[in-house]
Amino acid sequence: MRIGTTSYILPDDILNNVRYLAPLVDDIELVLFESEGEDNLPTRSVVQTLKAIAQEHSLTYTVHFPLDVYPGSTDKGVRQKTLDTYLKILDLTQNLDPFGYILHLTPDLYGKEPSQDVPAWLSCLDESVTRLLEKTSLDSQMFCAETLSYPFELVQPLVDKHTLAVTLDIGHVWMMDYDAEASCSSLLSTTRVCHLHGVDAQPQDHLSLCKGNSLLIERFLSSLVAQQEDGKERVLTLEVFNQQDFLTSLSLLRQSRAMMLRREESKLWQQLI
Repeated sequence: MRIGTTSYILPDDILNNVRYLAPLVDDIELVLFESEGEDNLPTRSVVQTLKAIAQEHSLTYTVHFPLDVYPGSTDKGVRQKTLDTYLKILDLTQNLDPFGYILHLTPDLYGKEPSQDVPAWLSCLDESVTRLLEKTSLDSQMFCAETLSYPFELVQPLVDKHTLAVTLDIGHVWMMDYDAEASCSSLLSTTRVCHLHGVDAQPQDHLSLCKGNSLLIERFLSSLVAQQEDGKERVLTLEVFNQQDFLTSLSLLRQSRAMMLRREESKLWQQLI
C-alpha cells in the first residue's frame, strides 16, 4: 500500500509541493483545476520535471480531474466541455504514468439526492463515461469513481458496467453518516485509491486525522489492512491541504501502523505459547 497526500500541502505551486513531499510519501495526488481565467495546470516542461522527481524517489502520482466539470449534465455542451477537459488532462499527464485518475461522477445537487431527475442524470453519466473510454486506450481500471455525497449504490451499476475502479473516500462516508463498515465491505475489493481525512462533529472534513474520530479511523485502517491480503496495490491518500494537518496525520498513521504490528506480534506470541 502506497501512502500519499495532496499537492497542496505548502502554500506554493505543484512543483515545489512535489519537491517537498517526494522524500516523505509514496504517492502525490495532483489536484488540478481549470476555471475561467485561472488554472494550475503544469506546463509540459514542469511535467518532465515531475517525472524526473518521481523516478528519483520511486514516487507515483494520482491525478484528480478538475472538480468544475459535470459529466451528468443534461446539457450536451456541458458534457462536451467535460470530455474535452478530461482529454486535455490525460494528454498532459500521460508521461507521468499515473497510478490512477480520480473521477467525480458529479451530482447536480449536494446531498443524498444527486439530482431532481436521477434517471436522466445517470443516463448522461453513462454517455460521458462511454465517450471517455472510447477516446482513450487506458484500461478502465485507471479511472477511479469517487464516493461523494450521494449513496454510491446509485452509480454502482454504471461503475460495474464500465469496469471502473473506485476511490473510497471514507471521510465522505463519515460526513454523510453512511454505514462505513458496509461501504468497506462492498467497495474495498474494487477500490484502487482511498482518501482518508478527519471529520469533526460540525461536520467539517479534510481535517487532520487528529481531529477526527479515532475509533472510526482505526476501524477503517483495520478493514483496509485486512483487504490488502488480496495482493492488490492501492494508494492511501491523506487528503488534507496544509502542512500541519499533513504532518500530524502522517504521525498518527505511523502510530496506528505500529500499534497494529504490536497486536499481530501479540497474537502470534499467544499462538506459540
